[in-house]
Amino acid sequence: MKPPRSLGPALGAFGAAGAILYGWLRYFLPHSPLAAYAGTLGFISLTAGLYLVIGSQISRRWRTPERLLRWNALLSVLGISHLFFWGLISLLVSPEAERFYALVAALMEIGMVCQAAGHVALAGHLVGVRMRPPKPLVVKLYFGLITLVLSLRLVSPKFGALFAPLLWVGILPLLYFSDWLQEVSSRQMLQPLLLLGGTLLILFIEWQVIVSFFFSPRPPLLEVLYSLLIALIFLHGGWIVVPILLRLAHFSRNEGGATLELMTEFLAQQQRTTSSSEILDIAKETLQKLPPVGETLLILRAAPEANHTAGSLSSGLLYETLRKMIFQRSGTEAFIDFIPSLQKQQPNLPDRSAVIVQRPLLRLSGALLNQTLSIAALSQEPDGFEEKDIQLITTLAEQTALFLENLERRAYQEQLLTARKEADFLRETREALMPPPPPILKRVDFHVHFEQYDRTIGGDYYQIYEYPEEDTVDFWLSDSAGSGIAAAYQMAQARAALNTLWLQKLPPEELIFRLNDALKRVFHKNNFLAATLLRFDFAHQEYTLIRAGTPEILYWNPLTDAVDILRPPGIVLGNASSQIISRILIPERGKLVPGSLFMLFSDGFSEASKLDGDMFGIERLLSLFKATVHTTPREISQAITKAVQEFVGGPSLGDDGTLIIIRYLG
Repeated sequence: MKPPRSLGPALGAFGAAGAILYGWLRYFLPHSPLAAYAGTLGFISLTAGLYLVIGSQISRRWRTPERLLRWNALLSVLGISHLFFWGLISLLVSPEAERFYALVAALMEIGMVCQAAGHVALAGHLVGVRMRPPKPLVVKLYFGLITLVLSLRLVSPKFGALFAPLLWVGILPLLYFSDWLQEVSSRQMLQPLLLLGGTLLILFIEWQVIVSFFFSPRPPLLEVLYSLLIALIFLHGGWIVVPILLRLAHFSRNEGGATLELMTEFLAQQQRTTSSSEILDIAKETLQKLPPVGETLLILRAAPEANHTAGSLSSGLLYETLRKMIFQRSGTEAFIDFIPSLQKQQPNLPDRSAVIVQRPLLRLSGALLNQTLSIAALSQEPDGFEEKDIQLITTLAEQTALFLENLERRAYQEQLLTARKEADFLRETREALMPPPPPILKRVDFHVHFEQYDRTIGGDYYQIYEYPEEDTVDFWLSDSAGSGIAAAYQMAQARAALNTLWLQKLPPEELIFRLNDALKRVFHKNNFLAATLLRFDFAHQEYTLIRAGTPEILYWNPLTDAVDILRPPGIVLGNASSQIISRILIPERGKLVPGSLFMLFSDGFSEASKLDGDMFGIERLLSLFKATVHTTPREISQAITKAVQEFVGGPSLGDDGTLIIIRYLG
């Protein structure tokens, strides 16, 4: 039963509405999950609508493979032009304009969704050329598979990713039922292969290179459709490979059938591989099943000291000779060598022919960019290779290289996904561990400069805690051992313990000792915390300073107009017992003088270094502090920060850094 003619346009209109809704949501609600749902539903509806429109509105005599391939190629050209245009527009958008950037990305995605829907619809009709009963079922099942995988990807990205290979494996039935490939292989191959090759190249550059270049991370809808885009690339690659294999099969009817079956099995096995060694082993086994092939040698040059080798040749003169022939060429050079007789090369070698194929591999990451695959095949008999055999070995080598590239590409995409997840985790963790907003203090003017070196997470921490009932305020500055996640983890433990102790309204020494006991229970052997606690007691007009392993504190007394360096003795927390610390740690107390100025800083400021290792040092900090004591805390902080940045020659200190300037107003 045929669907009504109006169903296709209705589904197409519904899909277009879903795409427009996606763009609207991306602009007004850029973080809403509804956008991905609307875009995916729009893509599925648009794909089905286009497929039905082509089938109902265009006569079958106009739906020839040649015309469908031309439309397919034209669609890819329009798609890459669309993507490149919006990619250039995205470079002009300020990162701060989040909503406008999301709209630009959404417009780019909508165009790519229409393009992908068109490719899928055209592919369905290419498979359905000369329609026979199994074909509609195969196309419908694959459309259903697309809907299932995309739906699972929306519900659970991790679970949906497990089903993504189904889209790739599902390409094999589509290739099997693409009967027009037999006509291509038996007649003029050049034009269809040029169209398919150009389309494949454009799709790869468009979806694998340009998207990653202009948009990082990949926009949400493209992330959902990514496995389908890869499947389309595989389908076009298969449409190129199958006619070549069929053309090879036409040389011999009896032998050709077995060879085609062998190559089909080879392609099916390679689709399921998960490592480069498995790919080489499958290629080795397939090569050795070819009638004229005797011994084989396959070498994947991943690095000079870490080559992957497979084959039936073991160590010996023949093995070393072939290795020498392979390694005498540059790693970036592609070549096919046919040696009629090895014996003519060296008398001690057997009188057999050899085919050596080398293919550079495309790499997306890593330091070694000239990774290559080299395959050597020896004939069983003298002069044992015909032209068709050389072409078949070359085709198998090319396909093996493509599978190795696809494996590396999948690994690279997984690395990018993992890196994005880690970056998101670090950003969220950093936001969770940021100090709370400081209180508004009537008797104190202060300013804090807080900088984390890697912009995601670090070990410095500060907090200003007011005791309203006690008429006191604590200024806290600490620095955890190390850097990165380990230091941040220690800082989080110290922060949790510290905020619990503050609620108990303890004297400064008791607060430090109890914090040390808490940290000693959770810190590992080499972990520690350096900290400074400065408490202002407004009721008694005095301050208490405790220094546990942090740099000196600078103090300006307005009565004498002198700057002192305060160095009360103390050691870091979390390593020793509180009994030992109590013998070393001596608080410093003094009168609070109206206008007096304190400067607390972490070692990120004093140890900021040039490339030659020269550090900024305490003396430079002291000179800057003396020169600016009559300005506001904000101006003092800005002057010191600017001087340190000019000293190191960049906008960053090179480490986590915290600077607290405090003036007692009286």
